[in-house]
Amino acid sequence: MSKRLAAAATLSLLLLSGCGGNASNENTPVADGDNSRETWLNNYTAAVWEIERQRQATYRVLAENVPDTEQAALAEVRCNQPDTIRGFSRTLRQEIVNYCDRVAEMIQAENLTVEEFNQIRDRLDEDPILNNQVMEQLARLQEPDRTEN
Repeated sequence: MSKRLAAAATLSLLLLSGCGGNASNENTPVADGDNSRETWLNNYTAAVWEIERQRQATYRVLAENVPDTEQAALAEVRCNQPDTIRGFSRTLRQEIVNYCDRVAEMIQAENLTVEEFNQIRDRLDEDPILNNQVMEQLARLQEPDRTEN
């Protein structure tokens, strides 16, 4: 997997939930069965991939409209920490909130809740095997894009 994608995936994992996204408590993906683990892992990885694409597009738009002096603040924006968007113009705040809402929709489209997604994200730090599985799946998802470029 490319370092660029790994770094981007890590960043996209930080830019999630809250900020208008709705979390639910149903169906937490902590099941022990291999089939259910494989299913939510596939769903999680697909969501990360879609979120990263959206994050890149949104970040480009935001970066063009944020003064150089505020670029560091933009890098600190987290959907689950609405305070991180203070200080930006109303237009930029709205763009960030829209992004966060789209992220929540992407997660739900992969049959996960924002809470489940964040639980899996949190487990990546604790479980190197799970982290490797996610990185391998992301690498496979990246393959078709190499042929498009």
